[in-house]
Amino acid sequence: MEHDKNKKKEIQIYNLEFPPYITEFHIGDYKFKRSSDYDKAFGKMMHLVNSIGSEHRTKVQTGEHQITAIVELPEEEKKCVLPWEDKKLTQLYDIILLLTLFTGRNVFLKNWEEDENTAIISDHRAFNYGGQLELSLKHESMWKHEDTGELKTEKEMKGIPIFKYNQINVGFEKGLNQVLKHISSDQWQEIYKGGYFLFLYRDMVQRQILERSFLTGWTIWEQIFSLENSRWLTDRDIFKMSGENKIAYVLNKYFSVDLDETGWKNTKRLTRSRNRLVHFGRKMENVSNKEKEMFIRLTEQLMACILNLEPNNVFNSFERLYDFLKTI
Repeated sequence: MEHDKNKKKEIQIYNLEFPPYITEFHIGDYKFKRSSDYDKAFGKMMHLVNSIGSEHRTKVQTGEHQITAIVELPEEEKKCVLPWEDKKLTQLYDIILLLTLFTGRNVFLKNWEEDENTAIISDHRAFNYGGQLELSLKHESMWKHEDTGELKTEKEMKGIPIFKYNQINVGFEKGLNQVLKHISSDQWQEIYKGGYFLFLYRDMVQRQILERSFLTGWTIWEQIFSLENSRWLTDRDIFKMSGENKIAYVLNKYFSVDLDETGWKNTKRLTRSRNRLVHFGRKMENVSNKEKEMFIRLTEQLMACILNLEPNNVFNSFERLYDFLKTI
């Protein structure tokens, strides 16, 4: 009876994909554990490639929502810091959003009582974008013993047979805790006024048409400009300022890019494409889909900068930006 009294409250979680061979981790005051049937549930999720060689094989399939994890709640929960509509939500919801952004799937709590009328409206599909932000978490390898769970560093593994050990990435847990601490700081909250753009970023990376992701990314850049400059510019000044000037500011502030004459010309070209889509719903022939995708990928890197991470460049976004700015 005493055991039941002391048992911590737990909530099931949909679609949380754990790093290979990691069965539990702590973010903030919360402990996340794989569900008892994680292997089976993982196999039923959406997968985009056929793969072998990691902990789980995957095959290309549409998949569906799966309960893959359980979160153990602390006795006292901190309040959320992100600008959720319900101000009574706890830090757990901030963490769930970060897990969504850094695992590339819509992660959410099973916090309702099921009945015959229950329907899940969240998209179960793996995200189309966001990979560079996910990879911006610093990878940190250790070796985990299959039976005991003992962890060893690369140095400690010298001379030890590895057949009973699996290589794991402890940087995932460490990096997410650093991001959570960063967005919870007074300084970050003061600059970014709660960080509403993180919700927009979640919308941008979803599986949808290219133009919608492009426009959402553009909105994020404009919001960052406004947040950075609202102390000395009036709302009217911000409304009236051209899109290319706002984009140029963000490029300079976060990527140390100064536009020359050709760069300004091409940034204006991208701005006209954005305006054409917003006002007339038509694409401009002189802006390619690859250029729009470049901007989306740059937004992934912008989010990394804002979250105090070193932006990953696996899709060569920086090189594509420089080519774009120099194209005559």
